[in-house]
Amino acid sequence: MAARVGFGAFWPSVVMSITVRLPTTLQTSGQDSLTITEPVENIAELVRVLRRQLPGFPAQWDDSMLNFSVNDEVVLHRAEERVLASGDVVEIILALSGGTPVPRSVC
Repeated sequence: MAARVGFGAFWPSVVMSITVRLPTTLQTSGQDSLTITEPVENIAELVRVLRRQLPGFPAQWDDSMLNFSVNDEVVLHRAEERVLASGDVVEIILALSGGTPVPRSVC
């Protein structure tokens, strides 16, 4: 019976490193960024990793409140599908909203 050989025997494992800049509300212990070394393919996978690693992340923010920039370029459409590569710098930008609702008589 032949032994099975995994892909790791042919390709050396590559350590992925993505820097994530955090908004003030997600910073802990004065840490304004963190480095993710888990393999992530896109922003959706990065968010799943962040939900595991940052206490309070799942309860505080829903995906509609999060915007992202990758390497200083704001991702405006289909951010969750944006492919990431080792060395990327991702910044989380919280959506701003607020103010007083406009009365219907004005609209």
